[in-house]
Amino acid sequence: MDIFLWLGLAALIIFLFYTSTKFNFIIKFAYLYVAYMAMAGIIAIICLPRPRRPENGVLAAKIMRYFNYLVGIEWVLDGVERLEVDSGAVIVINHQSSIDLLALMELWPVLKKAAPVAKKSLLYCGPFGLAAWLVGVIFIDRGSKTGRADVSNAGVEAKQSRTKLIVFPEGTRNSGKGLSMLPFKKGAFHVALDGKMPILPIVISEYDFLDIRRMSFRPGRAVIKVLPRIETEEYNKENIDDLIQLTRSRMLDTLQELAASNTPQEQQQPSVNDKLTTTTTSTTEEAKKEL
Repeated sequence: MDIFLWLGLAALIIFLFYTSTKFNFIIKFAYLYVAYMAMAGIIAIICLPRPRRPENGVLAAKIMRYFNYLVGIEWVLDGVERLEVDSGAVIVINHQSSIDLLALMELWPVLKKAAPVAKKSLLYCGPFGLAAWLVGVIFIDRGSKTGRADVSNAGVEAKQSRTKLIVFPEGTRNSGKGLSMLPFKKGAFHVALDGKMPILPIVISEYDFLDIRRMSFRPGRAVIKVLPRIETEEYNKENIDDLIQLTRSRMLDTLQELAASNTPQEQQQPSVNDKLTTTTTSTTEEAKKEL
């Protein structure tokens, strides 16, 4: 009797997974969080004898890519040869969702020596926080008085060790649709100027297969495009806003171009600019819906 009960429950779960959009959404995010938390413990044990070594992040990424495959996202990398530079740099990436972490797992083996910058609260997320620290993640308390100094120190270390700092300059998830980006914070650009390091912009195409508001997470395809590097020698603290504007405009143009190239010709709007009239909102409440 118990066997039939479990078989019936399994059949119900499979039925709901393929027929209920919301149930599918919940299961996929639950699976990702459980998988990352469980594997974080194993990765932490592997990396513990050699903490914060560059190869730790590469190993963790290669392991987690097998688990990422099950959620049905096809990742396409474009221009990754631009990342193969033996020097320190500041990488800036648009931030849409927690599944940006999956995109990072695709990039890390190419970067080899990378150090993502994350909020300090993640350090206390059990085995995940420990594993993140062991693979080289730099935790910053953005609300503290020492936050900017911590970022600057990370930049100095990155230049000396020829590591690439990974920063999401929007500062928070922009889960709204509309092919737009939130205003960029200046921290990453101060680091680049202080260390005289180039900026390497990376754009992840809009997740048209993911809708947080409607709780929809379909199989899909995302493009990770590496843009040409931006040298910082001609910029200083007085014209840092120009550097930020240049970087953001190039990334925004690329985000729109990727959307246009992924849209069937008969479904494209007469003008890409028409899409820009859509007001994009990204609130804390929307972020919390991402289980």
